Amino acid sequence: MKWKLIIVSVLVVTGCIGYNMLVSDKSLHGLCFPSAFEKTDITLLDAYFIGMEKAKDFDPNPELVFMNSVNDGEVSGRDGKRGNWQGYISLTETKKSLIFAIEKGKLISYRVGDISYEKTIKPSSIKIDSSLIVKSAIKEFHLEPSPKNDSFSNGFHYRLIRDAENIFISVDGLINGKQAEIYYNPETGEYMGRVQSN
Repeated sequence: MKWKLIIVSVLVVTGCIGYNMLVSDKSLHGLCFPSAFEKTDITLLDAYFIGMEKAKDFDPNPELVFMNSVNDGEVSGRDGKRGNWQGYISLTETKKSLIFAIEKGKLISYRVGDISYEKTIKPSSIKIDSSLIVKSAIKEFHLEPSPKNDSFSNGFHYRLIRDAENIFISVDGLINGKQAEIYYNPETGEYMGRVQSN
């Protein structure tokens, strides 16, 4: 019996190692990588690094223009994580740009375009993650997730954006039943203000 277990274990490990080269069977895939077909939620910084990694295939010094979470119909985001994200990256040396989309925590598409932006968000300005700002927003402003039947968004959503002067990381949800977006400094985590519907 003991030898049978050892042989089975060796066969499973061998199958997993050779999976990418030889096998496309989903049943073996589920055994070797059980979470591969499950929904994977990631933080804003996780999504940022996925986009930047792809951008570096085209330019050595890419810089983010903006990024945001995308609605998936689920009331998620309470821990700063969502499955779907999208963003725009400036390819600073080639004077082009890269648009990317992430679904279930994985890069699903990207496109290189000819438009370049001067107002970007440098990597040194991004130190605070969505998992931290949502905790602050819930604690200080009693921010609540938008319900599933909300036509605008579900759960908590996040953005990393800039205007002419400032860079913001934000979380949106509900305060006293009204849509609100709370802004923080992505380098220090300092509260920078909020907007709220009437």
